[in-house]
Amino acid sequence: MSARAISREPAGAAERLLPRRRGDSGTLRAMLEKDLRSGRWQEGERLPTERELCVQYRVARNTVRRALAVLEEGKLITRHVGRGTFKSSNSPSARTDPFHIDSIEAFSPADVIECRLFFEPGLVPLVVVRATKADLDHMNECLKQAEASGSLQEFEHWDAALHDAIAVATHNHAAISMSRSLARVRQQAQWGMLKARSMTPERKAKLQAEHRGIVAAFRNRDQGAAHRLLRDHLVHVRTYMFGGSSSGLQSLI
Repeated sequence: MSARAISREPAGAAERLLPRRRGDSGTLRAMLEKDLRSGRWQEGERLPTERELCVQYRVARNTVRRALAVLEEGKLITRHVGRGTFKSSNSPSARTDPFHIDSIEAFSPADVIECRLFFEPGLVPLVVVRATKADLDHMNECLKQAEASGSLQEFEHWDAALHDAIAVATHNHAAISMSRSLARVRQQAQWGMLKARSMTPERKAKLQAEHRGIVAAFRNRDQGAAHRLLRDHLVHVRTYMFGGSSSGLQSLI
């Protein structure tokens, strides 16, 4: 298969398409650049290590280093000895977001949850097909950090990170941007007050159990279970935050 044919495949399928060989830094650089520009990694987020990239993309260590060197020259990444490789805060994808909403404060938390009930379960088929091992491992890391959280603010951060990881696993730039625009409502004081008012240790444990079930379904590539569990989870969040569902909503989702 030619390098041109390979570069047209989804980034999530890279490890299945590239034979382990040397001298393919151009193809690898194009794949990594696509992921950097599409929002797979957020500004300042650390990329996988060189060793992990070798495994994921089935290339030699020198190939990874050459590809990263070109990306660093293009200011898409920054590299720090002993710390790792990070997505640059001034990368092109960070400057423009066609779905960025300036007036997000005009949306009520209830409206956003209602919208998420339709939007997020619709991402499930893409995640089931496209999620890489790295995507699934990142979801597991979000679960672990949420379980270890010592405050509502920290738990809320990792809760949001998990839902973002699900969107990122679609490898669809439009879906990722739309998901992140909706997620900005979490920055509102009103959202925090609603969560604080309704959160209990028992409820936190139940949310975590729901999260674990969703991630397990994705890891098992079980589309039906993942769709049902994610939908039921959002219904649960809506119910405990706002005291019930909208008229007729249950029959539509």
